[in-house]
Amino acid sequence: MFSWLEKLDQKRWWNMFVIVGFVFAVLFGTGAVTVVDAEAGFIISIATLCFGIAEAANHKKVTNYRKGKVSHFDPYLQEEYFADEIKNSPTMLIPDGETYVREPVFLGIVLEAVSAILFITGVIKLFLA
Repeated sequence: MFSWLEKLDQKRWWNMFVIVGFVFAVLFGTGAVTVVDAEAGFIISIATLCFGIAEAANHKKVTNYRKGKVSHFDPYLQEEYFADEIKNSPTMLIPDGETYVREPVFLGIVLEAVSAILFITGVIKLFLA
């Protein structure tokens, strides 16, 4: 039932904030959860959703490269037949993986400020209600 959770990339942790914020916003918005003040819960869940979107905007996907030699040879023959070709082939940049680097953008900074304000408002409303 929740197999799609296993497929989420754990490097992109902010996706979980978006999912949790959206689910709780729907639950509190429709009145399905009545354990706590629905309005305060809705405000806090919207803050969580905004924070997840802000972090998604602030992280840039970067491809890492490593230097290496690439040559095309017949996989059915032994590598020793192609030793000269491998040795004489040019050095190239080979993709080695991807990372996410934090590079804040204006929209991300604004959404983080909005999410902080919403979170503080929701917590104050939760304890004063």
